[in-house]
Amino acid sequence: MNKFNCILVAVDDSKDSKKAFDYAVTYALEHEAKLTITTIFEINRLNVYEYLTKETIAAHKEQTIAIAEDYRKKAIEKGLKEVTIVVDEGSPAQTILSTVIPAVKPDLLVCGSKGDANHTPLVLGSQAALMAKEAHCSVLIVR
Repeated sequence: MNKFNCILVAVDDSKDSKKAFDYAVTYALEHEAKLTITTIFEINRLNVYEYLTKETIAAHKEQTIAIAEDYRKKAIEKGLKEVTIVVDEGSPAQTILSTVIPAVKPDLLVCGSKGDANHTPLVLGSQAALMAKEAHCSVLIVR
């Protein structure tokens, strides 16, 4: 089995994402790896009225940051020492591929197979497939 030094997990508020997070934490503990948690804010998912007010956009961004921070706290509670978060804006797969992965340089990307339809989808099935196809690191898609 390969030794992973840096693991990147893409999260949102979905069930699959929570499972992906658990896998990423387990791998990070087993490999004594650094864990980076990323979540992407999709401004184009807001309706036109939400999009028009800076306050609403700021509130949605704060929610996105809170999701990542909650995952970070859980990872630390499970025993990880090196846990960082990266919150960005854009299309999830494209942003992770073009911005997050080059900055973090992970050995392994972990993501859920699909996002939560009841929340702003941050990592969708098609997004996971695109990341698996285009990422320049190993990818684990969790269902």
